[in-house]
Amino acid sequence: MASKINRAGQHLCIGITGTELTTATRRLLKAVQPGGIILFARNVDNADQLRAFTQSLRAELPVPPFIAIDQENERVNRLRAIVGELPALADIQRTGHADEFGRTIGRCLHDLGIDLDFAPVLDLELCTPTTDNALRDRCWGKTAAEVIRWAGEFITGLESAGVAACPKHFPGLGAATQDSHEHLPTITRRREDLLAEDVRPFAELTPRLSAMMVGHGHYVAFDGAKPKPASLSPVIIQDLLRRQLGFTGLVVTDDMEMGAITRAGNFGASVTGAVQAGADMVLVCHTPEKILAVHEALSKMKIPPESAHRLECFRKKWYARRDLNPQPLVPKTNALSS
Repeated sequence: MASKINRAGQHLCIGITGTELTTATRRLLKAVQPGGIILFARNVDNADQLRAFTQSLRAELPVPPFIAIDQENERVNRLRAIVGELPALADIQRTGHADEFGRTIGRCLHDLGIDLDFAPVLDLELCTPTTDNALRDRCWGKTAAEVIRWAGEFITGLESAGVAACPKHFPGLGAATQDSHEHLPTITRRREDLLAEDVRPFAELTPRLSAMMVGHGHYVAFDGAKPKPASLSPVIIQDLLRRQLGFTGLVVTDDMEMGAITRAGNFGASVTGAVQAGADMVLVCHTPEKILAVHEALSKMKIPPESAHRLECFRKKWYARRDLNPQPLVPKTNALSS
């Protein structure tokens, strides 16, 4: 029974509280044994603290988890307490050095003990600036060609420093008029437009990627009128992403505690539904009670062995990068904020 529960935990990436291990956090980690841990600003005090924290998190578990974060640009910057302000995407594009920006971010994350960046955003900037879909100032362009160029350069730089990229939010939330943190957005674009535009950056970059995040949008062209988040859709994960695009890497869901999921009904059923649809790892970022409930639900289902294989392949590829010798952490005054 214990080994079954441990295997289930490997398919979870969880959020924890605080800047150091507490008794409550140790109890949670022991019960769940997650395959990944995602950090937020709430976990960050200073560079020395964060290095020690990531080391202690790995040492706490029999299978060391990979450590992840959302570190994008000016708008989404979990490490502000360490690196200061990051530039806006428009400023990075004006310099023409998205690869160097990605490399600098990668060196910083690697030095702090972080393996995976849930970035870059590959969504197209399709809505007006007043649309509240949580993507303002996070998109690399309005067209697929722009996103492929700039986000592709960011990925090149990030991964050259030993940190894996996990682009998001497949198959593209650019046309969403609602924020999936609060509601399930419905995207009504035609299938041919989705494939030619929204999906194209993911398709073009797929051969280079080890991981990809699936968002929580509902796509009428793929799943019909009945609301179904992409993260729970076998049509989108298995048919479109796996078979049509040929993606063989790790599929991660966006946070399952977002309103797009929690407003829909049974939380545990949603999480097991995501794994049944083809997700290899689910994010549960905030609530210990939900993390424990999800772990229990996953421990009772049969997780496909190929999913465990993809997790192991990802782990072997990116844990090896821990042996790299990155440049020292860049101080607040250097290229990260220029």
